[in-house]
Amino acid sequence: MLSSAILSSMFCFASAARHLSFTKAAEELHLTQSAVSHRIKKLEEQLGFKLFLRFNRRLQLTDQGQGLLAVLDSSLGDLDGAIRDLRQQEFTSSVRIAVPHSFARCWLAERLGDLHSKYPKMTLQVRAQSRTTDFQNEKVDVAVYYDTPARLHLHQQVLFGETLVPVCSKEYAEEHNLWQNPEALANCLLLHDESAWRGAANYDEWTYWAKEAGLTSLNVTHGFIFNRSDLAYRAAMSGQGVALGRWQMVAPQVEKGNLVVPIDAFVPSQQSYLTVCHPDRRDVPAIKAMFDWLAFQAEQSQELMMKHKQLLSFS
Repeated sequence: MLSSAILSSMFCFASAARHLSFTKAAEELHLTQSAVSHRIKKLEEQLGFKLFLRFNRRLQLTDQGQGLLAVLDSSLGDLDGAIRDLRQQEFTSSVRIAVPHSFARCWLAERLGDLHSKYPKMTLQVRAQSRTTDFQNEKVDVAVYYDTPARLHLHQQVLFGETLVPVCSKEYAEEHNLWQNPEALANCLLLHDESAWRGAANYDEWTYWAKEAGLTSLNVTHGFIFNRSDLAYRAAMSGQGVALGRWQMVAPQVEKGNLVVPIDAFVPSQQSYLTVCHPDRRDVPAIKAMFDWLAFQAEQSQELMMKHKQLLSFS
């Protein structure tokens, strides 16, 4: 195995051989001319053959010097490629992301083609789960939460806020006389997410919406309870009842006509969608790339959701 001193001298030789000048090699390596000359002389002694023929004001490579330079050029090229590969390792390996079920199904899945086009060597593993992630003990790189930013002790970035509004099928709205008639909700089957956010109880999301919408007399503590909001949306689409939609998640189905907004009462949620990771991994290239990509997609989504809401106001 070559010593560190010989390896250092090899770099010195390679520079001098390319320039055929100790002076230019010294400038490139930030050494003195005499230091370069000394290192190469020492290297020649260690190798047992001359590397340069020294003439007045010029150098010429010996046959052995030319052979060594060719080997070094090849080896340094391989080393440079290996370093580039190591720098890109995070992009060629797997990135693991944990997201809420509704976020995965209603928002993330349809956007993954764009991620692949930007990072074709990245393998993404998506885990849909309702609970928070233990970054210390779970093999997860990035997570998306629907939560309040201030109470998280992780590196976090707000993707977008949310707005809550009742949604159901057109047929259900007509059958129950729901069009701009919030009092009619008392006679409807309400569809609940049992844990809309961390620590929420069965009826908390509907309770919050009713209070903020000024419907304090509405009793929301009844109906069917699901452990995922996207299941409540599916039940609403099939005419089973009224779900409390998170606008970012349900707007595409409203645009398609699968859901309607019978009561124009949009209430800002206290929770936001957040991208999070362990604080010590925030600068890992692939994790940073995932944060940036999600932020870009969120910006595009916000613009689209505003258009959807404007179209709704004119319908």
